[in-house]
Amino acid sequence: CDKWMDFSKMCNSNQEYYLKLEELKNAHLETMAKLESMYRNKLHLKGAQSLDKKDAAPNICYRSTWEKSSYQPLNLHRSFSESDLTDPLGSSISDGSESELVFEENGSETGSSAFAKQQIEKMWDGFSVEDYVPRTKHSLPSSPAFRMMRKKQKAWSPKVTVPKPFQMTIREARKKEQNVKSKSQLEMENNLLKKQLEEEAECQKKFRANPVPASVFLPLYHEIAEQNEERRKCVKERSKLMLLASQKPFKFIEREKQRNEIRKMQLKDLSAPEKKTKPFKAKPVPKCVYSPAVNDKLKEEELYREIRIKMRAEELLRNSSLPSNRLAVKDMNKKKKHKCIEPKEIKHKPKIKSNVPNFEILHQKFQKQLLQQKQVKHVTVCEPFDLRTPYIPSNKGKILKDIQEDEEKLKETRWPYASPRRKPQMRHSSANSLLSGSGESKSPKITESTKRRLQAIRNYEKQRMQEYLQELQEMEERVNQRPLLLERATQKNARIAAEKHYSNTLRELGICTDFVSRKGQTTTLLERSS
Repeated sequence: CDKWMDFSKMCNSNQEYYLKLEELKNAHLETMAKLESMYRNKLHLKGAQSLDKKDAAPNICYRSTWEKSSYQPLNLHRSFSESDLTDPLGSSISDGSESELVFEENGSETGSSAFAKQQIEKMWDGFSVEDYVPRTKHSLPSSPAFRMMRKKQKAWSPKVTVPKPFQMTIREARKKEQNVKSKSQLEMENNLLKKQLEEEAECQKKFRANPVPASVFLPLYHEIAEQNEERRKCVKERSKLMLLASQKPFKFIEREKQRNEIRKMQLKDLSAPEKKTKPFKAKPVPKCVYSPAVNDKLKEEELYREIRIKMRAEELLRNSSLPSNRLAVKDMNKKKKHKCIEPKEIKHKPKIKSNVPNFEILHQKFQKQLLQQKQVKHVTVCEPFDLRTPYIPSNKGKILKDIQEDEEKLKETRWPYASPRRKPQMRHSSANSLLSGSGESKSPKITESTKRRLQAIRNYEKQRMQEYLQELQEMEERVNQRPLLLERATQKNARIAAEKHYSNTLRELGICTDFVSRKGQTTTLLERSS
């Protein structure tokens, strides 16, 4: 009786189902008999045997009625499984409503299943639990044994679960029954009622047109049309008068004049002769050009130009050197000469060893040497370049002598002046002849003062040249004395390394650089004061 039957899982034959029902009925009868015996024992303990005799008759009649009402099994088509009918008492107390629900779910049933359903309902028509309970009420004993029996009865007594609706559904149903409405619904209804009332009021109103105004009956349109016609006539007359005033007689004279002028202009443009270009006539040379001061200036400029040319030539000579391919050829020739002159003796002689070396030990030594060489990296030492240019014999002396001879004997031989060693060009010959002729004719005689002045200028230029040469020599000496770029880089790196080493040692000893600088300043001050 602790388990409930699940009619949806029954799949066996109808005969098995009805057999199971009979078994359940028999079990139920046994339980009821046990209850009767227990109840009689309780009454016997209390001395209520007389009441038992009276109650025995109705119980027997109830049992007879129950036995009579039992229905014999029928051969039907529908069947249910034994696994679903294991509870002996659960099926006896299951309500008819559950069976109805199960059969309602299975809508597609045959006629035999419907007949079986009716038979099952009839079997349980006359059944009620009250028939098996005595109607007379007696004071039950309050002994502990009776309480234990009552607890046991309560433990196995079945209870039918009655489905009840949720309170929400009940509340909604009550509201519908009582016609209870929310605020929003009431407001909507009120608004709808107001609109309906307003519409009805407007519909009940009667339309009445206003009377026609008196101004409608006046003939205003005809008056406006007459005014427009009068205005149009006035405008036409005025325009006619304006046109008559602007009209003038035809005059072809002015038009002909304009045409003639245009033709004349076109003819002038066509027959205009080309302007003859005037030949170029140079202005005469001013007299100031032939003065001695101008000649002096020209000579000074020539001297300055000569000095610049010499300086540039000397610089080019100093910086000049043979090309790389020529130097390589020269070196090869020198080497060949040395080889031919001094045949070298062969110093290397192979040593023959009789013993075979131990290659494993040699290989190990070689590997150790390689590791040592990998660990130790030698710093590259910068050395000065041993170039061959200083060993080349210079031709400076000859060149300087040639320059001095040219200064003393010849005039300028460089551009833009013409060289006396070659013939002058034809285009410059005429201009030079004119200038020379004018100079010879109009140039004054050279006086002693001009000679002295020229000599002083020459001396000054020579002195400046000597100073310039001396400065160049000093510059060369300085350049030669100065160390090379690589040497400077090595010196700088050495200085930086020394400074780092010095600063690191000071840090290790815990001395600040500021302290050392202060001490150095104090010592310098003391030395100066002493």
